[in-house]
Amino acid sequence: MTAELHTVVVLGASYGGFRAAQLLATNLPEGWRVVVVERNSHLNNVYNFSRYAVLPGHEHKAFIPYDYAFGNPATTDTPHIRIHGTVISLHPHHITYIPHTSSSSSEPTPEPQTLHFDYLIYALGSHLPAPIDVWEYTHDRGQHLDKTRCLDKTTYTGTKSQGIAWLRERQARIESAQSVLIVGGGALGIQFASDIAAVYPHKRVTLLHSRMQLLPRFEPTLGDEVLTALQDLGVQVILGQRLDMDSLRPHQCDGSDENRTGTAFHVRTLSGTEIDAEVVLLCTGQTPNTALMRDMDSRAVGKQGLVRVTREMQVLVEDEDSGKQREEDVKRMVEEIPKMIASEPVSRVSSPMPPSIPSSAIAKVLTKTEQPVPRRAGVMSLTKSVPSQDASPRTSSSRTKATIYPHIFAVGDAADAFGALHAGHTAYHQAGVAARNVVKLAKREARRCGSLSCSEGDGEGNGEESLEEYTPGLPMIKISLGLTRSAYEIAGVVGTKDDGVPDLNAAAMWGACGLKGVDEEGMWR
Repeated sequence: MTAELHTVVVLGASYGGFRAAQLLATNLPEGWRVVVVERNSHLNNVYNFSRYAVLPGHEHKAFIPYDYAFGNPATTDTPHIRIHGTVISLHPHHITYIPHTSSSSSEPTPEPQTLHFDYLIYALGSHLPAPIDVWEYTHDRGQHLDKTRCLDKTTYTGTKSQGIAWLRERQARIESAQSVLIVGGGALGIQFASDIAAVYPHKRVTLLHSRMQLLPRFEPTLGDEVLTALQDLGVQVILGQRLDMDSLRPHQCDGSDENRTGTAFHVRTLSGTEIDAEVVLLCTGQTPNTALMRDMDSRAVGKQGLVRVTREMQVLVEDEDSGKQREEDVKRMVEEIPKMIASEPVSRVSSPMPPSIPSSAIAKVLTKTEQPVPRRAGVMSLTKSVPSQDASPRTSSSRTKATIYPHIFAVGDAADAFGALHAGHTAYHQAGVAARNVVKLAKREARRCGSLSCSEGDGEGNGEESLEEYTPGLPMIKISLGLTRSAYEIAGVVGTKDDGVPDLNAAAMWGACGLKGVDEEGMWR
């Protein structure tokens, strides 16, 4: 029976992929299944990694079981499947992946498996900065540039126990160092600096940022609030200076004393400022995880390394014929509009405004132009503490750019989504648009083959469903500044709070993933 099912593959099950899987599993028509391929055994709540890499006792809370990935606890009779494995190649209608087994390095590597799909949602996010990248040693980026520990490069397969051990190793690095340099004044660097200073007030903590304002994408008042909070914690903040990378030397595992103290690095900025630190944390951004997409079709990935998408979140590689047709349409428009204007009746009513092109003339020529449509209700945010400000999806009533991959979608940090902020709540909303569009397309196919009645649509009668379009909202953020203090910006409004808890309210995220009311013991699962 499984071989007869239509398949929707979701690559990645973090904030975006998890949301897509839930919507697909509960809304796809009969005869369809969802297959999630995720390299981690548990959802990694990476927003808490910086705190748990500093403060001991909560590291197990960062890894959340996938019990509700398909909307309800997994049962033996569900057609939906979650595969713990790593995708190694992507093709227009199938993927190749390697299943993960136990963490034992003595076991032979499983043979690659092939999985065919009807639709696919690419939600692989980005490679995280090294200080919070549990997969650091699998792609040789594992340089925290400290000499306090020397971690063996064992086989990492994304299990919870391995993730806990990884965070504990980071805790040991920070605890044994007397001085820490954090490079990068974004959210990650700020949270590392403030947490280290709060937990270890006697350590020398320095934050180096290349710009004159922290969090430059947001209101200046937010950066000012953050700067004040850091200074109150005793963090030395150096603004407007960039680290000279030539002054850094890669850490070599030479078997030296793991517990030794003293200056490990003497670095300098391009402006000549010298800084001593035992640990250097490079929190300077993240890289889109789009290599698989680029290998499938290099035209799908833009100059910034992000996947090009349509407003419907479909991967955008234009059909050459449609591109030529659009050029011809534009040429025809230029030639025809003067004729249309001349054929229109001229109003004799005087007007102080210059004459404009009659709307009927434009309508005759620009038949493919998008028309205004009513906006739909918004979607609830994944977290209750920060309501979503993403603009509501809108329903497309017109033809958009034709793509040769209408069955492949991309969301989250990997997608070039019209200037949207790369964040978990953004991925969540983009995944909602993509998943609902896949459901509409699947129902369209089901109706055509007779397995779904025309009445079982989305309220649009017997016509084909129009797909939703994604429009990004205003940037928003909530950032911790030590163990209790935080600052936020929502819809341009900046504020602060002092109600934080040491584990960053981990239970709320567990609840958002379906595990409501879980206690401390339950978070070890």
